[in-house]
Amino acid sequence: MSDGALTFLAFLMSLVGMGTLALSIEAHWRQVMGNRVRPARSRRRLRLAGAALLAIAFLPCAAADPVSMAALVWPMLLTVAAATVAASLTLHARFAVSPNRD
Repeated sequence: MSDGALTFLAFLMSLVGMGTLALSIEAHWRQVMGNRVRPARSRRRLRLAGAALLAIAFLPCAAADPVSMAALVWPMLLTVAAATVAASLTLHARFAVSPNRD
């Protein structure tokens, strides 16, 4: 697999991990899922899955670059993923159809 594909895979893992962590927060769950009831154990599972994805995202970075470079690329990918999820949540809140809107 090419270096670019491995880096993109690490970014996708980071993006899904950040999104999963965001959904583990009650306010973000309600914002995205609406009134859908969240199962009781899902909060912990979402947090564990998100943290695991973020940690495992280091592996494709290490496979694409030397470990010293991967140690720099990985946090940058995490930062971009976090900003992407934050922007997505913001846009979702802005454009979501609310029954209270006129």
